[in-house]
Amino acid sequence: MGADKTIRVMAEGLDAEREAELLEKLRAIPYVEGVAHDGSARSRRGDFTLFVLSTSREYGSPEERAIESALERDFRDFGIVYRNDNPGVDGVPLWLFAAAGALVLIILLIMSRSWFEPVLCLANIGVAVLINEGTNAFLADISYATASIAAMLQMVLSIDYSVMLISRYRQEKAAGQEPCGAMTSALANCSASIAGSALTTAAGLLMLAFMHFRIGFDLGFVLAKGVLLSLVCALTVLPGLVVMGDRLLVRWEKKTFRFPTERLARFSWRARGFLAAGFAVMFAAFFFLQGNTPIAFTLTKADPIVHVFPPENPLVLVYENGDEEAAAELGERIAAVDGVTQVISWPGLFGKAYTAEELAGVLEGFGGMGFDPSGLSLDPALLRLVYSYWYLGSAVPEEKQRMTIPGLFGFVQDTVLNSPLFGALIGPELRETIAGAKEQLDGGMRMLKSGRWSRMIVYTTLPVESEKTEAFMALLEEGRTRMAGQSYLIGNSAMTYEMRGSFPGERWTVTLLTAAAIFLIVLLSSRSLAVPALLVLIVQCGVYVTVTVIGWQGYRIYFLALLMVECILMGATIDYGILYVNYYRESRERLAPPEALKAAYDGSVHSIMTSGLIITVITGIFGYTYPDPTIAEICRTIAVGALSAILLILLVLPGSLAALDRLIVRKKRAPRAE
Repeated sequence: MGADKTIRVMAEGLDAEREAELLEKLRAIPYVEGVAHDGSARSRRGDFTLFVLSTSREYGSPEERAIESALERDFRDFGIVYRNDNPGVDGVPLWLFAAAGALVLIILLIMSRSWFEPVLCLANIGVAVLINEGTNAFLADISYATASIAAMLQMVLSIDYSVMLISRYRQEKAAGQEPCGAMTSALANCSASIAGSALTTAAGLLMLAFMHFRIGFDLGFVLAKGVLLSLVCALTVLPGLVVMGDRLLVRWEKKTFRFPTERLARFSWRARGFLAAGFAVMFAAFFFLQGNTPIAFTLTKADPIVHVFPPENPLVLVYENGDEEAAAELGERIAAVDGVTQVISWPGLFGKAYTAEELAGVLEGFGGMGFDPSGLSLDPALLRLVYSYWYLGSAVPEEKQRMTIPGLFGFVQDTVLNSPLFGALIGPELRETIAGAKEQLDGGMRMLKSGRWSRMIVYTTLPVESEKTEAFMALLEEGRTRMAGQSYLIGNSAMTYEMRGSFPGERWTVTLLTAAAIFLIVLLSSRSLAVPALLVLIVQCGVYVTVTVIGWQGYRIYFLALLMVECILMGATIDYGILYVNYYRESRERLAPPEALKAAYDGSVHSIMTSGLIITVITGIFGYTYPDPTIAEICRTIAVGALSAILLILLVLPGSLAALDRLIVRKKRAPRAE
């Protein structure tokens, strides 16, 4: 197996003796199969020196971790800094999952009305998570991001089903029913709310499948499957657990926090007109303000080495080779751009004629193409002899004599080796070396040109995403469009440039599809146009508030986090709005609006706050401690978004419902308050 995993090591203030000593010690580390350090400018910047360790062991494997442990343990005297080049994460710390589980338990213990209630909730959600994780085995594969956070997100997105059912069960028992009857009534009265919540969440998650990137479908499908499994467990497993554990629920009852629902209801009723009008203004304001938050398309781990030794950022242009002249012109243009270190292409390398001195320099730097010139003498003087033989009898002066690389090796193999003048001077060993070099040369040429297609490799030290990189990509795109035939750009910067251009359309597609799917589900369950319209607008306003707040903090918002927060918030936090609306409409059949607002608060606020605290706190913890920046950014954005949506649902939704009472409540309702 090739040594394709790398660990960069940077040291400061080394003299020649210490540098040689460090190089030998690095080579001696077990499982290190090579150390790249040539002493050139690529390995030295000012007072800093770079070494690149290579190994064939996978990132995160015991052997690779042993290399990092050796660097930590045995190289302290050299003052080194090291980073591996793993594009993902090396593994999620177990303490992080343990801390998340402990926090969920603490929140449930604080919010529950019985010490035994968290046991039932966690047992039920644990069964659902295990089933979901087990059924992932039937999928071809899942991404590391999905594998890392799917279980956590499933728990925080669907634990409210357990909380909602147990809360309704308590209300039915308080009405005087026995455990079995109370559970039957609870299922009859809240199963529609729970099912509606699960379906909206699943629908929102499935909209991630419309992203261009596989992670959207991957994470969306696994989480939607987990949410539906959580729904099934909440309606089948949990009822039995609650009825069987009823005695313990009663025996271990405790005091719980009392929410000021009366004050909230009074405020919502008195300010209903202001709240409805204020929400309309808020929605419009944050719709425009969120456009000021810049969007990031790449995230990187903290890496002090890249500030001294910028990593290579290669790009590959694959094009139909009917227009090699245009490719050569493009190669010359981009080679002059600051930050471009090398451009390798067929017309620029093999189609170009060189002087003897130029050709010697080109061949010396040819190792990156798999060609090893070490067995050949590349003395320009020797090359000049070959050039003179090629131009024998020609009037071309020596300073103008030029040859292409294929022409040189073809001439040497076909003519020079068979020449009576030179053939006798070339022994079998040198002939074998020349034949091997010609074979490597042919392989290098096939890497750049084969049949219909050619490719141009552009090595840069430009950041993957920056204004300078975007200007370079625009130049490359403009030159590419001038070439005849089809062409494709490959590389991280190319992908980022394409995403930046296509993202606005993709975001609107995902947003509109998510809103439409959830609107339809809520419409079918509520049989009211006003209810889904109001809920969708409130949660979407929460998304706009989230993006704006992140911008106000001076940050950019990661595009993947933005798309996910659109889908996850629209699907998950709208559950809280559905729960409150259902209680309000049910209460309005016998109560006037002010009393119905309070009854709706009483019935739903416990479930909303319990689930809301869990999703906000847990995703927030993951967001600020997770080692992978992509997942951390997604979790942070979900945490801010969930908090925004919950505040809007608790403070804006009730007053808006009261203001739109005639549209919200069915015709059979209690008389309006005077």
